[in-house]
Formats: sequence, C-alpha cells, structure tokens
Amino acid sequence: MANDVYTRFKVRYYDSREAGRLALVTMDNGADHTKPNTFGLRALESLRDALDSIESQSDVKGLMLTGKPFIFAAGADITAFEGADEDFAREAGRTGHGLFRRLMDLPYPTLAAINGVCLGGGLEIALHCDYRTLSQAAGPIGFPEVFLSILPAWGGTQLTPRIAGPANALQVIVRNALDNNRTLNAAQAAQLGLADDVIPAVDFYERSLRTLEELVTGERRLAERIPSTEGLDDALQEAREYVENRVHGATRAPGLAIDLIEFAARGGDFNEGYRLEEEAITELLPARQAQAAVYAFELTQQRIRKQPWRPDAEPRPVRKAAIVGSGLMGAQLGSYILQRLEVPIVMKDIDEAVLEQARQTIEADLDQAAERGRVRRGKERFLKTLVTYTTSYEPVEGADLALEAVVERMDVKQRIFADLEQVVDDDAILASNTSSLSVTEMAAHLDRPERVVGLHFFNPVRVMPFLEIVRTEAASDRALATAFELSKQLRKSGVQCKDTPAFIVNRLLMRFNGACMQALRHGNPFTDIDDAIKQLGLPMGPFELLGFVGLKVAYHTAETLHAAFPDRFPRDENFRRFAELDVDGIYDWSRGRVTHDEVAAAVQVDEGLEPLSGEEIRQRALEATTDEAKMMLDEQVVADGRDIDTGLLLGAGWPFFMGGICKYADQISLSDKLFGRQLLTADDRAFA
Repeated sequence: MANDVYTRFKVRYYDSREAGRLALVTMDNGADHTKPNTFGLRALESLRDALDSIESQSDVKGLMLTGKPFIFAAGADITAFEGADEDFAREAGRTGHGLFRRLMDLPYPTLAAINGVCLGGGLEIALHCDYRTLSQAAGPIGFPEVFLSILPAWGGTQLTPRIAGPANALQVIVRNALDNNRTLNAAQAAQLGLADDVIPAVDFYERSLRTLEELVTGERRLAERIPSTEGLDDALQEAREYVENRVHGATRAPGLAIDLIEFAARGGDFNEGYRLEEEAITELLPARQAQAAVYAFELTQQRIRKQPWRPDAEPRPVRKAAIVGSGLMGAQLGSYILQRLEVPIVMKDIDEAVLEQARQTIEADLDQAAERGRVRRGKERFLKTLVTYTTSYEPVEGADLALEAVVERMDVKQRIFADLEQVVDDDAILASNTSSLSVTEMAAHLDRPERVVGLHFFNPVRVMPFLEIVRTEAASDRALATAFELSKQLRKSGVQCKDTPAFIVNRLLMRFNGACMQALRHGNPFTDIDDAIKQLGLPMGPFELLGFVGLKVAYHTAETLHAAFPDRFPRDENFRRFAELDVDGIYDWSRGRVTHDEVAAAVQVDEGLEPLSGEEIRQRALEATTDEAKMMLDEQVVADGRDIDTGLLLGAGWPFFMGGICKYADQISLSDKLFGRQLLTADDRAFA
C-alpha cells in the first residue's frame, strides 16, 4: 500500500579492526529510485528509534549515514504540507530540530555519505554530521524551500553559513531557489563548501567508510570552520536587491531566509537560530503562498508524470522524425528531438539559406551540449551524421513523425500536410507546432485526419518544459498516445487540450495582456503597467513579455482570438500600430528599459480617461484572466482547472507561490466574487 512507503533509518553495526564498532545507517523507503526518500512523520519516528538504538550502545565509536541506491534524501514529504496550520508547522520544525540535534551531539565522529539526490531536509541532516563525502554521481543537491515559499527550517539557515560561508549560503538557499530552483552537482556543491570530499561512484561507500575510520582513529582531523564576516554587508545587500527584483515583495520567504542567514553569519546563538527557524516556518507554511506552491508542486512534479489524459493505446515508436520548416523554431525542434531521441532527423525547407542556418544552429547546439555534459563527449559527431538537410520531400519517406513548424498561415500548413500525406506511411503521425491556428482545419482535407495532432512547444524549446498536446475531434487514440509518449521521451510536461484558438497558455496571456493594453488608453506608461503587474511576483510585465515573444507574432495570435471571441478579445488599435512598426519590442534595451521612440509616438490615449492605479491595473488583469479561465472550463478546453494552472506555471513562468490563475483566484476569493463559486473542485485541490 502507498501508505507503507516511508523512509526507514536502518541501522547495522560494523566492527572495524582499526576504529572499533561503527553504526552504519541507511535511509531507505523500500521503493526504487523513482520514489526518493522523504521525511514524513513516520520517517522521523524511524529516525528517533534509530537514535535510541545507537545511543543505547556504549561501544559505538562513529556513525555513517547514507541512502538507498542513487538517493540520499529529498527532504520533507511535501504532500504532508497541504492544509498545514500553525500548530503543524511549529511541531514539524521542533521535531526535526530535536532529532537532527541529537545526531549532531553524538559524542563521536559522524559522516554523511551523500550518494545521490540530496535536497532540502536531506541536505540539512547531512549538514548536522561532522563530515560529508559526496559521490561524483551525486545530485541534484540544494535547497528548494524558498522556491516553495518556505525556508530550510531544520537548521539549514543556521548551519550553511557556518559551514560554507554566508555568501555561499545566500547563493544556495536564496538565489538558486529563485533562479527556477537551480540545483548543484557534486563538484559544484563541494566547491561551495557543502562537502569535504568528492569520491568516484565506483568505490564511494568503501572509501567513505574508510574516511570515517580515519576520523575515529585521528588519522584524519575535522577542519575548524570559522566563518568570516568580510564582505557580508555587500553580500546581504546584493541578495536583498536580487530578491526584490525577482519577487517584488509577493512572498516573505526569501527575505526571512536572508534574515536568518545573517543572524547565523553574525554569530547568533545556535539554539536561538533554531527557534527563529521554527518561528519563520510557523508563519510561512500555512500562508497562501506556500499552500499555492504545495499545490503547484503536486501538479508539476507528480500529476503531470501520471499523464492522466493519455489514451490506453499503443504509441507508434518514433525511429525517424522530420521537421518541415527549418527556421528558428524548426531548428530548435530538430536539435532537441535529435539529442533526446538520438534518431535520424530530416530538416526540410524550401530555402537553402535557411537550411544552412539550421545546420549551423544544430551543430553549435550539439557542440555546446557536449561541452556542458548534456551529450557524452565525442557523441556529438555521431549525432551530426543523423541529420539530413533537404529541399525535397523524398528523404522524409519513412518518418514516423512529421512535425511542421512553418509560418502561421493556414494555407501554407494545409499544403504541407497534403504533401506529407503523399510521402509518409499511412499510420505515421503528422503534427503541427502552431501556437494558435486550428489543427482541425489544417487536417480537414486529408485522407486520414485522425493521425494529426497539435504539438505546441514553447520557446526556447530546450528550456521551456511545457507542451500543449492538441486533440482534434478526429484524432485517434494511437496518435494521442504517440504524442504523450513523445512528450515523456522529450522530458516535457504534456497537457491535453481541445482544438480551440490559442489553446491554453496563449489564450490566457492574451486576455491578461489585453487588460493591460487598455491601461495605455488611460495614459499609464508602459513601465508603470509592467511594474504594477510584477508586484504579483510575475517574472515579466506584459510589455517586457511582448518583446520576448515578438510584436508581430503576438498580434497574429490576438487577431486569431479576436476572430473567434470578438467580445472578449476586442481589436486594440494601439497593439495594431505597434505590430506594424519595425522594432524588436516595446523597449529599446540598448538604452535600458526605455520605450522605443516609434512605439511611444504610436500610443493613443483616450480623452477623458484617468490613469489607473497599480492596484486597478492588477485587478483588471486578474479579473479578465479569471473570466477567461472559467470560459475555458465551460467550453471543456481542458479537463479541469489544474490543467490551466499547469500551463501558466510551466508555459508562462508563473511563480509557484501563485499556483496558477485558478488557484490564485480561489485563494483571494476572486472567483467567488465573479461567479459565486470556486474554479477548482475539492478533487482538483487534493493530492492525487
């Protein structure tokens, strides 16, 4: 049963000839590496029992703590945090502190042999040991707590600055967490001072055990760590500025983490630091932001992997893929699919110059992937030989998947699908990377429209984890199963949606941006509107985002939505004029965040309209987006509100502490105000 899966602290004793009796503790939840060790209530009870047993043995001379294969520990059990109140948070903090402190206070050397994944509470328990060895294969390593709008509350904020130094503590606990939850590999963790030794994986356990023996016998001595406060003020100021630029005060977690790191760095009492951590987690864990982040974690780390939309059909294996349209997006798709699937790729285009540019892009990507370790050194040369660049359809024959990535024109896409149908096998999958056009219409004149699906990847392809899988009414289960299997192979988070204009993410963003566009007519400057929106904690304001997407591309999507839903997506004349300009966005970044002169001149303000306050701008944007989310649910564009929120989290970069528009609107009672009910049902809100 699922409830029986919990981390046990298994103790055995080893009688060393040199060092005497050693306690060897292994954390193991009994599952394979796909279910990492976590610390829930039963795990902490197991740790208490293990410590009781060890402390009862008077002849123990040292202790080594490690994890099951490939996994040290991934920290607290996040699923237990849903609905947490202050009492739960306070008790969780105290319990962890008490047990980890018992480990730290053992009267003999303790060593954490970090053999794999080591996150959050897993890293904290390791820091409570006297010495840390790292397998070269260990990772990811880090503190994800601030990303989840909480903080390391089992000693992490107090021990990290004392062991690794305050600047490194700020980097690992705050900056990395806010930088899309960046983690470390073994070499990086050791360089930052989180470990004392890095050991090859092949004999990691044996050499770690030998290290413990040397610590017990005195052959190896513990390094004395005296944290320096040199440069501390500058590091703290830089960290606080970074936090302000990232979250704009929308969550207190990173600021509190900095305060606690500063307390430790300035020599604060360790026990008082524990108390301050407990105080902080008692405030943060029950708060709206952390509860939204727990919900977001469940969506993006657990539910998405189950692929609940996937049909029960056998997917077609993709042993050869063709990309039709070799421009910027096509080249990215070809490069990424090549690296993930390692199958022959055909890059098709009508323009030789475009193909040559695609070749340069793909080969440069492969060289960089090899340099950075994403592809084994030397393998990039082999992968380059798998790519065919052609202006002819002949090399496309035999492709299991043909994906078009050409200009957003229906007639062009229809013609390409008609051509592809003549050269690929009858059961090969045809897919479109369109961001807004009807996939059904593209396939309408084909002999076998059931094999056509939409696969809308987000730009940049390698970085953005979200994939909209568009199901037409004619699409077969086999075509959809192939799309979901491809999503899994490409390590993308695929969500199924109905074939409606702009699908999920772009439809919501265009409604959101449309409300912001209206503020221009009130005389609000671009920068004021962007700043108002970023107070929500969003990574970019709407006009900053337009520069990234491209004015012409965004306006094309707006026109598609206007044609389908003119009442909710009225044509905006300011937007039209911007799209007609020969500029790369709203801002001229070469001069800083300064509006292009041509853009500023194109803005028309309506007489009689007063500028909106920041709160009014935010409220209008949120109300419009919440309304559109309800419309999408009513139209059954997606299965439920969780799919909408997943799209915004992974496809639009909404922070976990917002949870997505459905979660956010429910939390602040906006959905109740607008519709008299919440957008998420009780089943949607619960962990699946």
